[in-house]
Amino acid sequence: MQCSFNTVGQALIAKLRGELDLHTSPQFKEEITKSFTTHPQIKYLIMDVKDLQFIDSSGLGVILGRYRELEERGGRLFFVEANPHIKRVLQMSGLQKISEFAGSTAEVLQRVEGGQL
Repeated sequence: MQCSFNTVGQALIAKLRGELDLHTSPQFKEEITKSFTTHPQIKYLIMDVKDLQFIDSSGLGVILGRYRELEERGGRLFFVEANPHIKRVLQMSGLQKISEFAGSTAEVLQRVEGGQL
C-alpha cells in the first residue's frame, strides 16, 4: 500500500493506493498517528480511496480508531471517490453511519473552508 498525506488548514487528506490489510495497516496507523500528532489542529480526515483496491477488518479498525480521535476533536471523517467495491465494504462495516461519502476532495474542502460543517 502507498499512502500520502497533505494538510490543508484543519483537514488532513490521506490518499490511499493498493491494499489496506493486516500487513499494511500498521504502517498506515503509524503514519496517520504521526500526522495527527504533528498537526493538532486537524479536525477533518478526508480519505481519498479512489485507488484503494482492497480493505479488510484490520484497515477498518485503524480507520475507526482515527474516527474516535476526530470525534474527540469535534471533527468528521470523509471518504472521497470510493469505487463501488470499497464503498460497499465501508457501508457493510457500518462506517457510513459515522462518516460521509463525497465525490471529490475539493468538494469537502470547500465545505470545510466555507464553514458548512
